[in-house]
Amino acid sequence: MTNNTEDVRMRNRLFLAITLVGTFLVCLLIIEVVIRILDPQSDLRRKDLFFQYEPFIGFEGIPDKKGVFANSSFKTTITHNNEGFRDVNHDKKNTQNKFRVITLGDSFTWGHGVENDQIYMKVLEEYVPNIETINMGGPGGDPQGELKVYTSRGINYEHDVVLVGFFIGNDIEAYYPDPKKSPPQWGYDSKGEFVLIGNMKSQEEVDAIRKKSEERYSPTKSRNFRSRISYWFTRHFQIFTFVGNHRKYYSDVLKGSLLYTKILKLFGIDNKRAHGFLNFCMENDTDDVKHGWKLLTGVLETMKGSVGSAGAKLYVLFIPQYVQTSQLIFERSVRKYGHDPSKYDAEKPNRELAKLCRKLGIDYLDLLPVMKEETLSGNALYYPRDGHWNVEGHRIAAREIYKDMKKRGWIK
Repeated sequence: MTNNTEDVRMRNRLFLAITLVGTFLVCLLIIEVVIRILDPQSDLRRKDLFFQYEPFIGFEGIPDKKGVFANSSFKTTITHNNEGFRDVNHDKKNTQNKFRVITLGDSFTWGHGVENDQIYMKVLEEYVPNIETINMGGPGGDPQGELKVYTSRGINYEHDVVLVGFFIGNDIEAYYPDPKKSPPQWGYDSKGEFVLIGNMKSQEEVDAIRKKSEERYSPTKSRNFRSRISYWFTRHFQIFTFVGNHRKYYSDVLKGSLLYTKILKLFGIDNKRAHGFLNFCMENDTDDVKHGWKLLTGVLETMKGSVGSAGAKLYVLFIPQYVQTSQLIFERSVRKYGHDPSKYDAEKPNRELAKLCRKLGIDYLDLLPVMKEETLSGNALYYPRDGHWNVEGHRIAAREIYKDMKKRGWIK
């Protein structure tokens, strides 16, 4: 009798365990389906799948890679050319005798949120049949990195113009190069000269870094059973990526919130994360912002010299931060972080950059005026929350570049 009772209990426990596990798996499956429909996660969720370490630039696209980049706002296909850039292949020589434009920049120029042929410089080709654009933009790019891209890659192509897509939101960067670290960065040495500071890793070290990266996201014989299972789930179930991405997003939202700012103030701590772009809009620049402008001056001056030596023109495109396109949105953002809107000027960084370009004799186009006008008329140019241009944003940018280049007599 006792044995029968124990058997029944064991069977009940086993049934309960199987039911719980089964229910858990079904719930995970349902969540996975919902995520794939409402908020698909990108193949680019693992950067190493599309980009690899490069000893001079820092990172580069893997040549001939293709995959999907998606979130709740868009789903796009990423295609790299034979040099790892998001573009078609181009000849080094201008064999077709076209007006050639090399484009450098961050995720806006790379085309975050749009297809390859919807990026603003590719749309420009639709306006002008005799123009060829070579896109060398990359996600997370910055001016000093773009200078390295141009001097190591872009200079090898015959070209007439180098367009730098300058994102007002974060391209005024204060960094302090370390001579002991790699890859090298542009900065000022002890003599006050603007030079590359740092060192390049050996090919053996580069190969080791790339191998480790590949092993992290590729099934290899060196993986143990647990590692293989983890890899398989990460690659095939988007729920894991969803959790990681949103954990970071909501962490950033929390750390930039008014509540978090007030809590830190109770302890006499300034929430630097609550400033961000606003740092560039303050009446009096901080030491870091001043240093950032000084570095940018060195980058643009050096780039102008390199571009001029190649017989081309340097052209800087000002890409506005989303909150700049509406005074109402800007003031709301300032208040959100516990600041007084009257102490911040949304257009200050644009004026400072324009002043710098004029001082250095660099041609430029500021898109802020037209994008403010388009936004005021109800034309949405940015993805909500994402903060990058949508297809319409790229179209407007291409239209304005066309008008400006035509006005300058560069194109017909």
